[in-house]
Amino acid sequence: MDRSPGGLRGAAEAASKAVLEGPGMSGPLAAAVRPLGLRPVSWVHLRSHHRPGAGISALYRVEAVPRSGSAGKGQQVRLHVGATTAELGGAGGPVVRAEAGSTAVRLWVHPRDPVLTGLPWATDAGAVARGVFGAGAAGARAELKLVAYRPLRRAVVRAGYEGSSAYLKVPQPRLADGLRRRLRLAADAGLPVPPLLATASDAGPAAAGVLVLGALPGQSLHRELRTAGNADWDPALLTRLLDQLPAAAMALPRRAAWSERILDYGAGAATALPEGAERIIRCAEGVAGMVRSTDPGPLVPSHGDFHGGNLLAGGGGLQITGLLDVDALGPGHRVDDLACFLGHLRVLAALAPENAALGAAAERSARVFIRSTGAAALYSRAAGVALTLVAGAAGRGPDAAQRTLAAAEELLALSRSTS
Repeated sequence: MDRSPGGLRGAAEAASKAVLEGPGMSGPLAAAVRPLGLRPVSWVHLRSHHRPGAGISALYRVEAVPRSGSAGKGQQVRLHVGATTAELGGAGGPVVRAEAGSTAVRLWVHPRDPVLTGLPWATDAGAVARGVFGAGAAGARAELKLVAYRPLRRAVVRAGYEGSSAYLKVPQPRLADGLRRRLRLAADAGLPVPPLLATASDAGPAAAGVLVLGALPGQSLHRELRTAGNADWDPALLTRLLDQLPAAAMALPRRAAWSERILDYGAGAATALPEGAERIIRCAEGVAGMVRSTDPGPLVPSHGDFHGGNLLAGGGGLQITGLLDVDALGPGHRVDDLACFLGHLRVLAALAPENAALGAAAERSARVFIRSTGAAALYSRAAGVALTLVAGAAGRGPDAAQRTLAAAEELLALSRSTS
């Protein structure tokens, strides 16, 4: 039995995850909706998010009806409820504390995330119509779609009104000014980042911390690369794009690369896929060893989360039309940005083995990237990135998680064979 601090922590987090995804959440979920005068009639766990050492959060869909003696006539309503094992400290918003067995949980009803305090405003169709699009008509409402939500961490809402569109990015409030600074630095350097849009002066404090971003042309580079006929795509476009990152980014705080925290991410992956835990830990330790033994090159301006999902493309030769999520812009190693792209692409190819275009794009990318990074350094860090994706893939089923793990192992083997 592993009695190291990491092993004990992993066992505790695995137990907490099982609680959050199990039937014992019925009581806490009932407590969460009780202040609204409701009682659940059914619920389903939607997904979990695990940050090793920082707790596990989960999201649920709850069907509820008014409790006896409450206002209403028994009509059923659908709610989404968040829960976490993390300590919330001085977080705002209404939080219900409960216990599932011996596990303490904190719960809230969406969109009143206790950390993402701008989310209620960003999901208010009337407030967004007025504050973002300047609608003056009584009862004007924007069309809203929540396109990303990681409880307590961040959310993105797509908004539309009378042919105009925008994206509302809701970070932790303490991070908002830093994100604005990074967007401005990138825009001043000529990078195709989303423009920052202003909110109406009367939007009020409820909108504070929400970044309103203009839409960009093109679609996800990952999606483009899924289609056949992209043989003329040149991965060197990506290295040239990274060359444009602003020198001023070197003065920003440095965020550790994915591969530099691979043992923590490995612990999280093992929690999400316990049947693969031995392989995961072995792979994580192998990545850590290869990362220590290979030269990453000098520190340069780095994107920090550079993959095809954060790139928009279109036109002949798949020109890059958008660079998204510059949240981690700062000092880093070029090899980590390129490895992030390669690791994600190799996982996509592993999840869709029938799609030859993805595999070909990954091979072409590796050949180009190796010219500036060295093979062993690139493949070892790409293996680390792939391993960080195991936990997310586990939410799609054990087969997806196993394929993702196999992709990480294959990249690690390539790293060793080219060292």
